[in-house]
Amino acid sequence: MIEDVSMPLRARKKAETWMALHEAAASLALQHGVEQTTVEAIAASAGVSPRTFFNYFQAKEDAILGLREPVLEASLLAEISVTADDLVGQVSRLLMTVAWTAIGGTDRARRRQLIARYPHLGRRHMDYMVKAETLVCQGLAGLLAEDSDWADGVEGFGPGESARMVVMIAGVPIRFKLTSADFDPVEGISAETLQPSLALLHHLLRKLS
Repeated sequence: MIEDVSMPLRARKKAETWMALHEAAASLALQHGVEQTTVEAIAASAGVSPRTFFNYFQAKEDAILGLREPVLEASLLAEISVTADDLVGQVSRLLMTVAWTAIGGTDRARRRQLIARYPHLGRRHMDYMVKAETLVCQGLAGLLAEDSDWADGVEGFGPGESARMVVMIAGVPIRFKLTSADFDPVEGISAETLQPSLALLHHLLRKLS
């Protein structure tokens, strides 16, 4: 249950209902399987109506994994400097932050267990990571379009295409860390633990150029 008394009452109640639905869905899926876990059963276990369920989640798979629509705060985007040498690093950290708004605040070990047991949940999880990536692409494209060095495009490609390429490159060190032997899925990735992967990427880009 959410105990943050600093939150307005209505927001706190919504957060509590969201968590109750997620906990019910994840528990039922582990006990009975995803196919046998219905929206009706999740809602009943959480003490709400099936109609209320859809005010919080698009599908039962989202409730099972605890997925939210990702959010990109304008203040975070404003911190990005498209003229800085570490643009890729900035975007990598932004990607992690936005992705966290979609999957944060839930039991990572349990989510990993569920995805391992039911691989199709992994596709749903990836859908939300793509949503997060799209938000960052759109935000970065807007920043590039406003900068004189980027607005006219690069090699015939406009700011939108440039932003998409930068975001794809920025995702490489994240995926590199995720697939490393020392990666702890429960601990996850932080800006600090991502730094060695970013340093390797910069070194390789200089070496290959």
